[in-house]
Amino acid sequence: MAGERAARTAQTRARIKRALIELMGEKGFDALTISDVTRRARINRGTFYLHFVDKYDMLEKLEDELISRLEQALLASPPEHAATAVDLFPYETILGALALVSEDFDFVRAISGRGGDPDFSPKLKHVIEDLLDQGLARTGSTLRDDAQMPLPYARELAISHVLCIISLWLERGGTESPEQVARMVCAAKDVCPSSLVMPLP
Repeated sequence: MAGERAARTAQTRARIKRALIELMGEKGFDALTISDVTRRARINRGTFYLHFVDKYDMLEKLEDELISRLEQALLASPPEHAATAVDLFPYETILGALALVSEDFDFVRAISGRGGDPDFSPKLKHVIEDLLDQGLARTGSTLRDDAQMPLPYARELAISHVLCIISLWLERGGTESPEQVARMVCAAKDVCPSSLVMPLP
């Protein structure tokens, strides 16, 4: 009995989530209403309110579930192999998180894109910052902090390549595999802007 109830609850939340994804793509979160969601999900308003207080609570709870899974993938089990000072974002860890994003790609793309939630990117950035701090602690390293590159700027540069690559991957519709993106994230630490410039043939 309890198992059946849990399965129905999960199915209803999945329908609500799918409706939210579609509506954010069509009209953006600000413009959608609870009536829009319930019609699209084919549920009544009473059923919606069994799960969420309002549309903001719906978005926050679904995002928090995603962030919690990302935190588990990125922070719960750091690699046990010997780490070096440049191994702040281990391939296996990044790949695990990207595989999770790939499984929920439509939702992540919807909330991070135009018409989504502008508060989601700072949440994701916070998780990447925690991963950076974990990597610094694991490798016994610190970030540069001098007149040429003060610490806040060094910290921003250290995490920006991860966020930029993931953001573009989402924007491009997940064209590349999680493995390809994880390799780009790990390789980017050795790439400086000048190395990207090539002479015309």
